[in-house]
Amino acid sequence: MFEGIMKGLAKVLVSVHGPSSAWLGMDRDMRKLMSLFQRIPAPDQQSPQKLRRSYRLSTSLWSLPVHPSVTVRDEVVNEDITLRWYESARENDQCLVYFHGGGMMIGDLQTHDRFCRWVANRRGMTVVAVDYRLAPEHPFPAGAEDAIKAWNYIANSWSNAGKELKNLGIGGDSAGGYLATMVCQQFARSGLSVKPDIMPAWQWLIYPVTDCTDRSSEAWGTYSHDLVLTSQLMNRFHDNYVPNVEQQSLPEASPGLASDEVFTQLPPAIVITAEYDPLRDQGLAYARKLRSAGVAVVSHHEPKLPHGYISFGGYSDGALRGIEKAISLIDVICLQARRTMPGQVDKVVPE
Repeated sequence: MFEGIMKGLAKVLVSVHGPSSAWLGMDRDMRKLMSLFQRIPAPDQQSPQKLRRSYRLSTSLWSLPVHPSVTVRDEVVNEDITLRWYESARENDQCLVYFHGGGMMIGDLQTHDRFCRWVANRRGMTVVAVDYRLAPEHPFPAGAEDAIKAWNYIANSWSNAGKELKNLGIGGDSAGGYLATMVCQQFARSGLSVKPDIMPAWQWLIYPVTDCTDRSSEAWGTYSHDLVLTSQLMNRFHDNYVPNVEQQSLPEASPGLASDEVFTQLPPAIVITAEYDPLRDQGLAYARKLRSAGVAVVSHHEPKLPHGYISFGGYSDGALRGIEKAISLIDVICLQARRTMPGQVDKVVPE
């Protein structure tokens, strides 16, 4: 009941404020939300705790409806990592390991719960969401190492259940996309204290973070205000996650800077970008590097949507269409993965 009241109040507030005058090409509903967000305290000036609360509230107000046909269970791997398993009533033999976004500083299982339920239902697949440690309490490389440990645990569970690893993919949005790339790249060339046991069969990257050193791209300079994610807020995320500036240029922190040799070993990928996003050029560049390395890539761009649109499918029809398009592309990349499966194995063999 409380959530219903809050949603109603939020809709009233949005209706009072017309669409933002900035970014006239953006989906109209999303422009209305941007106008509302402009009237709250600047995110880059809020404490991590307040930012996390605001993010949870935002996703509860604007995210997708809950799919009741999806069953959910939580599993604690260790004190740092919790998994949430989503099973569809019409489950197929595929599984997506998913890392939530939030700049490595905010976000949790709850902020992306409805999105993961939606994917599980629409694809009829198993989705496993991963909760990992966040900065600034746990800076680089804590989150990336948690991601690898979680991946290894899930891959072993999947293999032990008698299921094929060629159907086990990985993905995430924003910082979660960064973590998905880390699992893939660290299998090709390990530079962290833990290493993936197997290579994911495919990658699903939604407006991923790929370069912590990016401070001069066109998108970075353009999208610095009046958005959910701005380049100023992204600067804060980067500097909290990788406080040692010299480490920001490491491929473990900036996967877009990895060597060509690493890129040639990566699995088929979907790379999705949004127009109104300081990370847009990073995502486009990452897709180009994959393609240049001979990796099968599906690159999809949403010209009318901002960064973070997967959290607003319950309010914006444009955001919902973007979500549905992103999910539909999983079929394409799964088919490609069956043809090209790099590092193919029949079972997990830990080191």
